[in-house]
Order: sequence, then C-alpha cells, then structure tokens
Amino acid sequence: MNEFLRKKWEMAGLADDYIFNKVMLDYDVEMQVADLHDIAQRKVEATDPLVVKLKERIAVVKRNRKWRPEYMRRSVYEMDQEMREKKIREGERRIRDGKREILEGKRELLEGKRELQKSKHEIKEGQDRLKEKEQLIQEREQKLHENQQTIIKTSIEAMRALNIDKTTIKKEIKEKFDLSDKEIKDYFAE
Repeated sequence: MNEFLRKKWEMAGLADDYIFNKVMLDYDVEMQVADLHDIAQRKVEATDPLVVKLKERIAVVKRNRKWRPEYMRRSVYEMDQEMREKKIREGERRIRDGKREILEGKRELLEGKRELQKSKHEIKEGQDRLKEKEQLIQEREQKLHENQQTIIKTSIEAMRALNIDKTTIKKEIKEKFDLSDKEIKDYFAE
C-alpha cells in the first residue's frame, strides 16, 4: 500500500479501516480527491466548519467530469454488490425453505407409510376373518348336505318299510328335496 496514504490514514485514525483501504487500493484517483473522499465518508458533526466546507467540495467534485465516472462506477459496484448479497440471502432463504419442505415431505411420507402398514394389517385381519367365515359356511353347508342325505335315506327306508313302490318313492323324494334324476338314481343305487 502507498506509504504516503498509510501515514495520512494513521494521522486521521483510518489506518485499520478496511473499507477505506479497499476503496483506495481498488481505484486510481488523484490524491486530493481520495483524501476528500476518505474524510467525507466518516460520520462527523454537520456544524463543524470543516465538514461544511468538505460537503461543498464534495458537491463540486460530484459535478467534476473527471471524477464523476469514477464515482458512478463505484456507486454501480456498490449497488451490484448489494444485489449480489441480496440474491445470496434470498438463495439461502430458499435453501432453508427447501430443506424445511423436504423434512415436512419426509415426515408426511413416514406418516403415510405408517398408515399404509396399519391399513395392510387391517386388510389382513379382515381377510382372515372372511376366510374363517367362509370355512364356517362350508362346514355348515357340508353338515346340511350330510343331514339332507341322512333324511333322504331315512325317508326312502321308511317308505320301503311301508311297502310303497319304488316309482312313488322316487316321485316323492324328487318333489320334496328338489333333486335331479341322476341324484335320485344314486340314492337308489346304494
């Protein structure tokens, strides 16, 4: 860094101020204008005659055609920097929001999986109960069929014992039990 500037900054108490060092290192400007810029950037009382004089000089410098492009370039740089920082903050916020949404999605997915497991369990229990009932119905149908066969056989034997002819017995059994001719033949074949 320019030794002359360092001494001036030390006298003004600005030697360790990063912003002023950065500004002065980045731009090649006349020394008097740089000194004026450095002092103008400091916050001092507006009633101080030096400050009033400096503000007047700053106004003149801003109108100066040689200094104005440099001043505007710096202003544009600062605005660009602010926009970059704003975009970075916005990007960080979006990342946080995205992470939060991902976590919420994972939580909802886990809840959905739990509900799915619960539903699968309930379906399995329902299927098991249905199988039990179907089995019970089959057992009852089997018993009914066996009881019907027993009744038919007993009825045939009772009618034979009463000496009723075979044709009448077949006719009676067919009407009362709604049997086909083949089923009746099976009963009489026994």
